This record gives sequence, structure tokens and C-alpha cells, in this order.
Amino acid sequence: MQKRKSPVASIVGCLIIQLCVGILYIWSVLRREFPAAYALADNSTLPAMVASYNLFAFVIGNFIGGMINDKFGSKKTALIGVVMFALGVGATGLLTQSTVGLIILTYCVIAGLGSGIAYGACISCVQKWLPHKRGFASGLAVSAFGLSTVVFAPVSRWLMNVFKVDEIVNFSSVFFVLGGVFLVLGLIGWLMISAPDKAYFDGLPRAPANAKVVSAKRDYTLAQAAKTVPFWCIFLYIFFINGTWNLTSPLIATLGENARGLTAEQAVFAVSFAAIPNCAGRLIMAAVSDKIGRVNASLILCGITLVGAVFMTFIAGIPYIIVVAAIAFGYGGPSAINAAVTTDFFGSKYSGTNYGVVMLGLGVSSIVFNAISNTVLHREPVPTFIMGAATAILAAVCMVIISKYTRKQRA
Repeated sequence: MQKRKSPVASIVGCLIIQLCVGILYIWSVLRREFPAAYALADNSTLPAMVASYNLFAFVIGNFIGGMINDKFGSKKTALIGVVMFALGVGATGLLTQSTVGLIILTYCVIAGLGSGIAYGACISCVQKWLPHKRGFASGLAVSAFGLSTVVFAPVSRWLMNVFKVDEIVNFSSVFFVLGGVFLVLGLIGWLMISAPDKAYFDGLPRAPANAKVVSAKRDYTLAQAAKTVPFWCIFLYIFFINGTWNLTSPLIATLGENARGLTAEQAVFAVSFAAIPNCAGRLIMAAVSDKIGRVNASLILCGITLVGAVFMTFIAGIPYIIVVAAIAFGYGGPSAINAAVTTDFFGSKYSGTNYGVVMLGLGVSSIVFNAISNTVLHREPVPTFIMGAATAILAAVCMVIISKYTRKQRA
């Protein structure tokens, strides 16, 4: 009798990779010292461009990686992502003051694409090992991604201090070390990954029926999924629910210090601390969605986000930090549920491609709402948070439409 494979090694391997490629979110740590190191002018837009391009490349990487994953499997896709990501980070260390503009190619495009490719592959792999706990599986994978900020932000600060001479950071050494660490850890994680076999699925306990969780009756190709109402509702939900955070996050530190009674240290803490509820939202709400359904869990997150945005129009002092944490929780939760709900509706066979396309909503959201914040709202707090509340309501509307569509299909 063939011995049943264990999911532990593969899941741990995926979590290691996610922990590495999540460095996408620590640019805010590197950005503080970056202009001085490369003699950038005070009005240079390059540091701000890095974050935007990095996120957009990450989203495109999800799309490209999804197609690769559906054709060649998670292991090969994860390897491509890990190598691209590590090389992109390491190659950034080659830049000089005269070539610093190429950071858009190295750190943003190459590393960003690699991060997105690996991210989608790991979510797909963990979901396949835990098909009976799909929400929890997605939450586990994306929590490790979000936890990267908590782990590698202090590591990056330490490296910047180690390689600082006359108050100027030698970023070449910082990026070389980070790239090398990510390559080694990523390859270790990759070696642990494998795909479940038929014997594994035969040995799984049958999951109890849950009428609140949709189960796809067949596997939809992208062309087939794109003809359905839920597909575009999921896309728009991702677009709107991320809009609140995209509008809010640039204001957190400066607003807290200048108008909400926080010290400079407390304002910085509010930003750093937000990473913890962000990760918690990913893991907790994904697991909750297995019990109460993806739509219900998503509506709870919309409610948390809506209340947080309203309170941000006037809250001050320590409660301000608590409200920021609540919005971060509401921002993190959908990251896991989005992957699960896409697989629920459209099956696992083409989940990489389908999820990669709906994830484009995240990239579009970042571009649109950052542009609105800068050119229309001019980062004025009250109008910004009112719009943030409105986007949470629109995200909830998308979920209500999905719920009604599902009930109609079952009738």
C-alpha cells in the first residue's frame, strides 16, 4: 500500500517563500535613507514611483504566474518567481548615482514580477494540499507574505546601520545581502514543495457540507469565467475594498503627528504596528470564511473598513492608532478570501489564471486611488476618508450582488 504523503513540508516550503517575496512591502523602510545615498534631489519623484511600479509589477506577476502555474504546476512556477525576485533585489545593488533610475527595472519590474509569480504559485500549492480548508489555506499563505514586513523591516534597518558610513547608507551592500538571503531561503523553500498525489486525496476526510461556501460544479477557463457575474463582482470588490487603504495609508503618519495629537514616534509606530493586524486579518478572516462563507466574511470586512474610515475623519490620540489597526485588518482579510472565493466559484484547475486576472483589480485600484488622492482630493483628510468609506460600501454592494446571484443559481 502506497504511503500517504504529508502536506507539512510543502506548506512550510511555501510559507518560507512567501516570507521572502513579501519584502515588496518594506520599501517604506528603505526609502527614508535612499535619496541621500544616491544624491537625489528633494523633489525627486523616483522614491514614490518605486512603490507604485513595484505593486503594479507584482499584480502583473500574479497574472503571468497564474498562466504558468496552470500549465506547469506550482513547483516550477515558484522556482521562476524565487529566482527572478532574488536576482531583481540583488541587481539593484549594482546601481550607482548615475544609473539609479534603473531601479524601476531591477527592484520594481524584475523583483516585482518575481514576487507576484511566486506568490500566486504558493497560494495555489497550499490550496491544493488543503482543499477541505481552502479559506484557511489561502489565509496561511498570504499571512506569511504579510508577515515579511514584520520580520524583514528590522533586518533591513539593521543592515542599513551596519553598512552606513558618515550617515550615508551603502545600499549596494544592503541589496546584495538581501538578494543572497532571499535566493538561499527561497531555494530551500522550493526544494520542500511537491504536489499532492491521488492517494493523498483518497485519504482526506470528507469535509462537512457547508451551504454558505460555494463549491464549483466544474472548472472554468478564463474565457468561461469572464462571462459570469461573480467574476467581475470579485474584480470590482478587490478594486474597491483596497481603495480605502490606498487612500488612507499615505496620510497615517503625517496626519497622526500634525493633527491627531501623536508624537513623531507614535505616528511611526501607527504605521509599523499596522502590519500585525494586516497579517491577523489574512489568517483569521480566511479561516472564519470557511465557517460562515466567503460573502459573509467579506461583508464583515467591508463593515470594519467602513467604520474605520468614518472614525478616521475625527479620531485622535491613542484611539487613532486603534482605528488605523482596524482598517489594516480590513485591508488584510480580503487578500486571503479573494483567492479562496475565486477557486470556490471557478474551480481549481485554472485557478492560477482566473485569480491572476481578478487580482489586476488590486493594481488598478492602486493607480486610480493614488491618482485621485493626489490630484482631486489633494490628500485632504476629511474628503479622503469619506471617499474611503464610499469605496467600502461599493465593495459590500459587489458581495451582495454575488450573494443574490448565488441564491438565484441554487433556486
